[in-house]
Amino acid sequence: MPSVCATTTLPGGIARCLCVLAAVGFLVTLGVFPVAPAGRAQADETVNVCGPYPDEVFGGGAVFGIATAYNCSTAAGAYLDINTAGNTVASGQRGTWQADAPADLLIKDVSVASFDVSGVNDGNQYGGGFYWPGGGVGVTDGAYSGFFGVDDGDAGFPASYFGFQVVCGANPCRSSGSYIHVEQMALDVEETVGPTLSAGGLWGQQGWVRGNWPISVNGDSPSGICQLSAAVDGQTVAQQSLPQDTAAWHQCNATGASGLHATINTNGFSNGSHTLTISGTDAAGLNTGSNYATPIDVDNSTPVVSISGPSTASSAAGTQYVTATASDSFSGIAEIQCSVDGGASVSYPGATARVPVSGIGTHTVSCSAEDNAVDGSGVHGQSAAPATFSMDIGEPTVSGISFTNILHSLKCKKVEERVKVAGKWVTVRRHGKLVKIRRRAHNKREKVMKCKVHRVKRKVIVVVKVKRHGKTVLVKRKKVEWIPVPPEAVTESTKRVAFGKGTTVTGFVDTTAGVALPGRTVDVLTAPDNELGQWSQAAAVTTAANGGWAATLPAGPSRLVEAAYAGDSTTLPATSATATLLVPAHIGITITPRRVPWSGAVTIRGHLSGGYVPPDGVPLYLEIDTVRHHRPYTPVPLRTNAKGTFAFQYSWKSGGGVATYPMRIALLGTGSDYPFVASSSRAVTVTFGRATPKATKRRSHHKHRKRHKKKKR
Repeated sequence: MPSVCATTTLPGGIARCLCVLAAVGFLVTLGVFPVAPAGRAQADETVNVCGPYPDEVFGGGAVFGIATAYNCSTAAGAYLDINTAGNTVASGQRGTWQADAPADLLIKDVSVASFDVSGVNDGNQYGGGFYWPGGGVGVTDGAYSGFFGVDDGDAGFPASYFGFQVVCGANPCRSSGSYIHVEQMALDVEETVGPTLSAGGLWGQQGWVRGNWPISVNGDSPSGICQLSAAVDGQTVAQQSLPQDTAAWHQCNATGASGLHATINTNGFSNGSHTLTISGTDAAGLNTGSNYATPIDVDNSTPVVSISGPSTASSAAGTQYVTATASDSFSGIAEIQCSVDGGASVSYPGATARVPVSGIGTHTVSCSAEDNAVDGSGVHGQSAAPATFSMDIGEPTVSGISFTNILHSLKCKKVEERVKVAGKWVTVRRHGKLVKIRRRAHNKREKVMKCKVHRVKRKVIVVVKVKRHGKTVLVKRKKVEWIPVPPEAVTESTKRVAFGKGTTVTGFVDTTAGVALPGRTVDVLTAPDNELGQWSQAAAVTTAANGGWAATLPAGPSRLVEAAYAGDSTTLPATSATATLLVPAHIGITITPRRVPWSGAVTIRGHLSGGYVPPDGVPLYLEIDTVRHHRPYTPVPLRTNAKGTFAFQYSWKSGGGVATYPMRIALLGTGSDYPFVASSSRAVTVTFGRATPKATKRRSHHKHRKRHKKKKR
């Protein structure tokens, strides 16, 4: 259709007119992701056509006789061309080039850098020019450049399409060299819808995360997203710039494999809540902003497991339990996995596990924990190392001790007994390789030495659960139990031994069922009886075939004596009752002089032997045996020093005649901190007063003179 309009002259000699055109040629549209309407955008992209750019946005229509070479190469000097081919063309036929903006894009301005016109609008056969919805510009021969659009005040912009054409206006048009050559064009395109994003991996992950996580971000917009990024708490952790084709409507491809694909290491962030954001910027310069944000909870902590329970237990008590507890995890504990004696692991949900252990012997419980945080492979956070716990389950034993010969009082004999052996995991070699297998529990018969066990009835109070009126309540009830006791020979638990003398102690070890335990080591422990608890090993003995043993205790102070059996993998430890060895104190004294007048004083010196003297000394008394008292007279209390020595003087002050008294130093009562019992020193006799000389008879003076005269004669 020819362009018929009133013309005005533009700079460069371009004639502008309003043209009404029919639908043009074919359209070029590019597929995009569906996006939500976002209102009119405030950013543009530039689409370059021809010159050094390939023609990716133009579509064209041609008729016979008008060539439409619209595939612009990237070679220098390339151009878009509408050219009559020298053939007869019917009236109204035309060749066109037209850029059709895809959905959500509008052509705002067009800049034609250079175009050349010949044989168009010269009043002969062909007319033509540039056009857009509701407007157009005719062109005449010559070389020009032009600008069209909103900024130039042209009506119809922003426009959904823009093109140029050559139209036959004669009937018919004969051979002619009419043409329009466009060397380069730039379209200023307005984007009406902003970019949208989609993401996977860490994005949208529910629950706690740890370690490395993949993240994938894709997006699209009418102009195409050219840059993608991911950030945690505003800190960029992944970013990708995409190649941009400025000769296309959709200039960047951020979909599928072309999107952002990276790995985020959460170890770089503190444990707790964070915000993950993704963003994209398209070719028009529009950014998603902070519209895409999601919380993530990070926990890179390591759970810690502790195990508690009895280290030893009786086989008679049934199945034992140990408690494994996991902690130190922000995300909480998902489960605890425990194995017994290297067997298969059993999972227990939550932060605590009650693990059953049974069978005579030594058992090892190993536990590890997993928290609720997972990495990108689905692996939970685990304990750095398993926690282990050992438990010895054995038969209960009983130990006795006595100062009599207990070995002869045990009534024992050999009997055959059925014993249950617990199953366990063992390592064996098969086909040259070490493999772990589980041996089943089984029974076996063995000969044991069994001694007569004395049992007595004891009433005990137990707490039981009962149903009353539909409710469970706790009530106390009496129960009679048979309690094993040591043989009757273990009744002599106290013995008195002279100072400086040793003694023999005996005992036994067997199970509560009366089975003697031969070949077991028993530690004989002693402690001075001074309430300080200074226990030490006095002897280590081995039990005989009937479970009995004997040990010699050396000389020493008064002592507490116990026998301790440490147990083994099949029997429990046992400690005997406490026996007491009593040793009297030894007091050495000297008294000087041994004969004194009544007013004179004697010096008494002495010493406590055996050591173990308290820092404040030991209280003593001076004892004097007198005929007037049926008990010794104790006129002087005294106290030793810390070394156990003492010295003092004693005098009767006055008296008559001569008297001899035995004197001694006595320990009348022992303090709790002195490990010797009451005693006294040897008696030393001391004489008080001096003997009066015998009186001689006096002769009369008369007799003396008579005798004197006789001598003279």
